[in-house]
Amino acid sequence: VFVMPQRIQKQRLDDMKKSAIKKNIRISPQYCDSVTHVVTGFETLDQVIKSLNVELPEALKEKYIVNLSWFVDSIKACKPVPVEDKHRVKNKIKQEVSIDEEKSNTVQNSIPEWACQRSTPLLHKNSKFTEPLEILEKFAELRDQEQDYSRALAFRRASCVLKSLPYQVSDLYCLKNIKDIGGHSSRVIKDILEDGYCQEVQDILNNPWFHKMKLFTSIFGIGPSTAKKWIDKGWSTLDDINIEEVRNDWRVTWGIAFHYELNDFVSRKEADIFCDIVRDEAEKLLPGVIVQLTGGFRRGKERGHDVDLLITHPELGHEIGLLSPLLQALENRGLILCGNHERATFNPEVYQRDFKLSMRGQLDHFEKWLGICKFPKSFKEGKSELLENKTNHVKAAIIPNSLDEEPARKLQKITSTIDQSPLELFKSDRDWTARRVDLIISPYDQYYYALVGWTGNKHFNRDLRLYSQRVLSMKLTSHGLFDMKKSELVPASSEEEVFTNLNLKYQKPEHRNC
Repeated sequence: VFVMPQRIQKQRLDDMKKSAIKKNIRISPQYCDSVTHVVTGFETLDQVIKSLNVELPEALKEKYIVNLSWFVDSIKACKPVPVEDKHRVKNKIKQEVSIDEEKSNTVQNSIPEWACQRSTPLLHKNSKFTEPLEILEKFAELRDQEQDYSRALAFRRASCVLKSLPYQVSDLYCLKNIKDIGGHSSRVIKDILEDGYCQEVQDILNNPWFHKMKLFTSIFGIGPSTAKKWIDKGWSTLDDINIEEVRNDWRVTWGIAFHYELNDFVSRKEADIFCDIVRDEAEKLLPGVIVQLTGGFRRGKERGHDVDLLITHPELGHEIGLLSPLLQALENRGLILCGNHERATFNPEVYQRDFKLSMRGQLDHFEKWLGICKFPKSFKEGKSELLENKTNHVKAAIIPNSLDEEPARKLQKITSTIDQSPLELFKSDRDWTARRVDLIISPYDQYYYALVGWTGNKHFNRDLRLYSQRVLSMKLTSHGLFDMKKSELVPASSEEEVFTNLNLKYQKPEHRNC
């Protein structure tokens, strides 16, 4: 038996060969005359002939050309099984080409130019291409040098359009007329189609620098620039970090101590329970308040790395002053660990101001609290019992009401009133898990634009804003839509109306997973 390595990942190929040896199935290291069975991941006989560089029918007429299912059946039987019709790789050259050409023509006519015009589901048919492309994107982002931004964006665009395709890509014919599939991305896809993997991606995955950068940038408050400096110092692990050098940044101090919990996935159950609690406390303070879970959870994900809650009230202005007492109420229920309360910095000039689009998204000017909360472990089981009636819970690292007492300051001062250090607290016996939480306060007249912005994802928003600017001569932000030609705001009373104002078909949140 000769197993063709193309289209089979290296680890799987090694496992297949080991399994065959255990079952006394003889494996040939290369194709030769003594081979009786050729196992392949290719879908057509034409692809096999081309890769083996042999002529049909003379060279292969005495061979069985079989798919991976024959190999699996043989391993189960502990011997080469008879070749059935379901096992054979057949000659479908003409049929495949005609189908691919038809797909290509259909794609050319039906795939919209902008990501915000396309329906992109959470589950799609091309993950074997999008995952390697996103590794290349991540590597370019982490390098963070000249041209890397455009490289990362090119990989993101290619990945995004692949996610929107209603079929699995089986040949480059399917992609020849799609604008967002550039030359580099095409080469990556071609490698995966022919060999089952892309060597460039494998090299990145085997690069120690890449893994160090991923580790350090996964720490709350750390970006590529700081991560590079740490690597230059010779740091490779969390234990290498000199805490004294980062003590002035509360995010990094707490982010290092609780790194493993903050990078663990938050379940949908946990997010829903916390959202219900915040809504309950906010309703006591301001009847009629709206509290909406946003981000990946709103787009249909069952798990994420943080919980983003957008808060407003239908009566414009009633939301002002809500966040401070809400934080105090959550503190009283033992849910706040530490955080930063940012004052709103919005002014009408924001609507017309030029903004820079980036891979990391665009900043807004809402009042917000960005921090870490304590989720009781019962949340994971779908239970919402809290520490409300306990008096021995850990006090939060916040000065309540300091924002009101020091109105000139943008940030609420973070001063630990906890007896233990963050690391000591992490190691202590406790019945809660640290989770990243953002609470955002939006005026109601900006709410539906904010809802689109905070629902995401980042690339959908990026294309939405670029489309608004280039196609419609409008400026779109999470605060609203400004018509540059008429010099006026375009209001929206629903999320659907936001899309209508942009002359776009409404995309449900679960179809914005670029």
